[in-house]
Amino acid sequence: MRTPDGRYTGVVGEILRCEPPRVLEHTFRFTNFDDPPCVVRYEIEPKGDGVLFTMTLLDMPPGSKTAKQMMSGGKLICGVLKSVIETGRPALGGRMILAMIGLMRPLTPKRCRSEHWPVRAAEGVEA
Repeated sequence: MRTPDGRYTGVVGEILRCEPPRVLEHTFRFTNFDDPPCVVRYEIEPKGDGVLFTMTLLDMPPGSKTAKQMMSGGKLICGVLKSVIETGRPALGGRMILAMIGLMRPLTPKRCRSEHWPVRAAEGVEA
């Protein structure tokens, strides 16, 4: 997850499992924390006239900075995805939070600069 200008990287990870349209699983590590990577799994299954969406966090050390951040961040991620699916764009609250993150960019730690987090090409895919 990089800023639009590509200068900062907030999250790094690798895709572990991809079974469209039902499952996506990837590692997840905040670049500004020293916590080990955890795993995020998204699952979609048909349910009546709609779908059931589940986001599961695995291998996350309890009480870590990542765990604390993901407890609130997970709700934001789910809310933004729901709004985008239903309306084509994030809800006003989600857009405001994303704008605030952009305004906070000057305070981003130096360790989050993208030069410290090079993009690795996936197997069979050029970076």
